[in-house]
Amino acid sequence: MKKTRILILSLALVAAAAMPAFAAGDSQSDQPVPQRYRGRMAALSGPAAGATAFMVFHIDRFATDAEVQVLGQTLSEHGEEALLKAVSDTDVAGWVKVGNGLRYHLRVIRTMQTPEGRVMIGITDRPIQYGEIARSTRSRQYTFGWVQIQFDEDGKGEGGLIPTAKVDFDAQGRLVVESFGLQPYRILKVLPEKIK
Repeated sequence: MKKTRILILSLALVAAAAMPAFAAGDSQSDQPVPQRYRGRMAALSGPAAGATAFMVFHIDRFATDAEVQVLGQTLSEHGEEALLKAVSDTDVAGWVKVGNGLRYHLRVIRTMQTPEGRVMIGITDRPIQYGEIARSTRSRQYTFGWVQIQFDEDGKGEGGLIPTAKVDFDAQGRLVVESFGLQPYRILKVLPEKIK
């Protein structure tokens, strides 16, 4: 099975005390909420390659520095399974919706200012489907969902969505997000949307 590994520098589960090699951006967890953004999502590979759909990213709460540090230390010291439990026990922070499908809860949403611009990341515990359990597929090891959007100085964003992901730190203390199977979905033309 083909896997895609993405090196995430200066982004979400960054615990500066536990992982000095990671330099988090300036946290913006005190931004007003709720916030909502709309963009287009495109499949890059697989049977749906080339297909697009609208995507909505809604935020009710941003993670604080303290919350992010605890999650980073959990992953660093106790591994991915402990991180999954910690994320699962976290109150819902927002949701993402693709096309006319269901909303998927996001447990942790991080926003920060980096040298490249504002970044928002959402992570959640991925629901494991019955077929994965019945067939004991390797996808069961990929227990997270991940969405990441980078905004430019004009407030326009683009990024990616990984519906089936693993997360871990590498030897240099950098966070690596690994996608199961297909490449991440591309998110384009993200703009703020008024909440009615």
